[in-house]
Amino acid sequence: MNQGEGEVNEPEHYEKVVKYIVKNTPFGQANLVIKDLCKIIGNINPQHSIMLQALRDHNEEHLALFKGQNTQILTNVLNSQEDFYVDQKNNETIQVDHEKLEIISRSQVELPSDPELNQLRDALEQQLNLYLSQQFNEKVCGAYVMYQGDASDFTFYLGITAKTINLPNFFCGSWISTWEFTKTQLKGDLKVQAHYYEDGNVQLKNVNTFSEGINVDLSAASESAKQIIHTITRLENKHLTGMDNLYNSMPDIFFKAMRRPLPITGTKMNWNENVHKLVANLKQ
Repeated sequence: MNQGEGEVNEPEHYEKVVKYIVKNTPFGQANLVIKDLCKIIGNINPQHSIMLQALRDHNEEHLALFKGQNTQILTNVLNSQEDFYVDQKNNETIQVDHEKLEIISRSQVELPSDPELNQLRDALEQQLNLYLSQQFNEKVCGAYVMYQGDASDFTFYLGITAKTINLPNFFCGSWISTWEFTKTQLKGDLKVQAHYYEDGNVQLKNVNTFSEGINVDLSAASESAKQIIHTITRLENKHLTGMDNLYNSMPDIFFKAMRRPLPITGTKMNWNENVHKLVANLKQ
């Protein structure tokens, strides 16, 4: 990068920009983007603390799937320390390699535990696994359930993610939803991102938030879990239906509005595709 007089080419000068770009990069492309950013900045490499932190933020934001004995979601919920993540169910901390998306090691720890909340967590995991098997490709999806507090005052945290990465064919996408609930309230965020870049660069990022009243009965953990996952399923399906309707209306609403009222020919655009097919066939 050419430097003007008085300009500073220190990595810290670009830290905010780098973190923003990497954090918002579609999942599956972060390592490639970081290498390109290093080339642009000029005096930095992917192992620099700024790049490592940016990659860590990216993986946490996108609920990265890490490879080990079992595929596991990376989440900073109940996070203990840098690069170490809590597996509450198995009373472990997991050390990860953010670049390779691999689990390096596991260590046993003592974590606060509540028998009633454990029962609800197990029931939620069972219902979540059923939901994943029905809605997603099991090889590229995952979920987690964690909680804080005790039976009298608790908050549960759920995460669902699915990835599609096909860089040789120039596309990737991800579905990420995070939820938390108390005895009476369920809140969630859903992010859908898709990137297609063969002979172009088209990216979709769709975000939605949810809030709904619920009633959690710890004495009926199985029924409460079914109710919660049913509510999540309904909200996510409603969002998906809305996206389908959006795509179907794009030609008539968005693309049509993007065109000038009259083309250069001075003739109004005929939006009936059959007319254009007929003209093309006549020309042949």
